[in-house]
Amino acid sequence: MQSKYLLAMGLPLALLAGCGQQNGTTETTSAPLQPVAQSDAPAGSTAKEAEEKTGVAKTVPMAAVAFTTKLDFSSQPSTIPVGKPVTWTLKISDAKSGQPVKDFETEMTKKMHLIVVKNDLSWFNHIHPQLGANGNFVVTTTIPTSGSYKLYADYTPTGRKQEVPQHEFATGGAQPAPSSVSLVPDTVQGMWLTKKFVSHPEGEPNAKGGATYEVAMMPMPSPLVAGQDSMLHFQIRDAKGKPLNDLQPYLGTLGHCVILSQDTTKYLHSHPMAAGAEHDMGKMGDMDMSQMNEAPVPKSGGPDVMFHTNFPTAGLYKAWGQFKHKGQIITAAFVVQVGAAKAGASKPAQDESQPHSH
Repeated sequence: MQSKYLLAMGLPLALLAGCGQQNGTTETTSAPLQPVAQSDAPAGSTAKEAEEKTGVAKTVPMAAVAFTTKLDFSSQPSTIPVGKPVTWTLKISDAKSGQPVKDFETEMTKKMHLIVVKNDLSWFNHIHPQLGANGNFVVTTTIPTSGSYKLYADYTPTGRKQEVPQHEFATGGAQPAPSSVSLVPDTVQGMWLTKKFVSHPEGEPNAKGGATYEVAMMPMPSPLVAGQDSMLHFQIRDAKGKPLNDLQPYLGTLGHCVILSQDTTKYLHSHPMAAGAEHDMGKMGDMDMSQMNEAPVPKSGGPDVMFHTNFPTAGLYKAWGQFKHKGQIITAAFVVQVGAAKAGASKPAQDESQPHSH
């Protein structure tokens, strides 16, 4: 059966491979994967020019390249408490010279997006450290339960590509334990994965008393296949299942989507883009992202928010979609299974001349 949908979103992902920790400093132990944009923009165009022309920059993984910066993480107090505020300092320095990096691009209204997850992916937070005059990012936050955690510092130094180093830590001064994730794919009900979630203030996922929402998510195509363009179609509804059309912009867009692989080494961060192209699900494999035209983010919108992504490998992934309604954040998490590409299946053409900046 073929169904048509109003294509409301679809910005590219950010993808990286694993990094390690040594003496409180996060350094790459394997070269990260930097995505590249593919479009019909003229050869030699910048990523930003490509996005302006086509409305979206399609990305696929390219050959690994080394980070140009290094992340140093410190905490005050140094022993991270449970249930009490703790202040983190994140210092970004040049990987070769060791000199501090002080200038960063503003991406989706922030200089840094910091994603924090428990090592079993049972807990998620999206916070925004403030950049000080000395070039250090500082944020005060609270870790709710004891255990091991991983953070992903997502930033773009001025004049460079986006980088997302990782850092692992444990509460109470313990050594970080290896990630131990046992995920179970969410069950499809008809064509949707549907769950209830409680809203919360930004950066406070454990706050009580928020309104209840129903959020449905449809993977497109179904089943998902590694290495192929995909859409995660979210629909936000009230507690009774009525679709909402008054979502508010959150950090300059109508939603954000962070995706992690089961082993926590692969990180994807996708933002939606207002558009008005109809999409035929029956032709998902032939999707032409260049047909989507960029438009200003409306003051309100919904209920449908869609994210373009490309899963690099087969396996289980957890996706967190974030939306804003009546001043509160709705964080909706779903687990999806991504299958391996069939032998002989065509792969998207790659144009490594277009680096991605989201």
